[in-house]
Amino acid sequence: MKKLVAHHEIMGRVHELEQVRAERVDELATDSLGALVKRLLGSFVVAAEAPNSAPDWKTIVPDTLAVGYRIKLQMSAADYAQTKADLNDLIALRNGLAHHFIDRFNLWCTDGCAAARVYLNECYGRIDGHFERLRRWAYVMEKSRALMADLVQTPEFSDFLIDGRRPDGTIEWALSGIDCALREATAELAIGGWTKLDDAVAFIVERYPGRTPREYGCRSWGQVLSESRIFDLQYRANVGDSRVAWFRERGTNTATHRPT
Repeated sequence: MKKLVAHHEIMGRVHELEQVRAERVDELATDSLGALVKRLLGSFVVAAEAPNSAPDWKTIVPDTLAVGYRIKLQMSAADYAQTKADLNDLIALRNGLAHHFIDRFNLWCTDGCAAARVYLNECYGRIDGHFERLRRWAYVMEKSRALMADLVQTPEFSDFLIDGRRPDGTIEWALSGIDCALREATAELAIGGWTKLDDAVAFIVERYPGRTPREYGCRSWGQVLSESRIFDLQYRANVGDSRVAWFRERGTNTATHRPT
């Protein structure tokens, strides 16, 4: 039970993950069976109809590389209710053995000892059933962790994580290298929150020459901004009848800058 609770999820900065895991193991060392069941239900064991819960990233320091995952065993509402009842039965069984066994049987006579032996054999059967189920859950969890470890070492996962490229060729633009370069350009070149696209392109060509629209299936930088859906784009009047593109990341609350 402690292994399931300790290892089915983790979240933290990459260089601190082993410390986070060790602290979680230590935290659970003195938890009672009842406390462990409460932690397990709704976190590892979940009902199919329950809303998905995401890791709480509020504790992570901004601008640091962090990792979080949660392995869940999903079951129907009826199976979840039965599992919850079974685990509560295990708690009651444990408490009965730990606190009331001596009071329940007269161990100073042969008949009392015989009755206690029969009861203990019955309890062993119930405990063994619970143990086998927990053992299967632990096996599933370890297999899931192993499969995940294999996945993160594939080139496809690396392409997605580093550059937002999915195996089907589509782009997760928020993770893409070209959008990261555009955000970096805005951080250095923005005027009143807006960045001139020509200046941003020159910035990217100098620092990241391999990040071009064509590498991401686009014909122009304007299409990159449009496809990503994370930037606002404006065309402003320039000298004569020409217009110049300016952009900013969406959600930036700044006044529009109109160059003279």
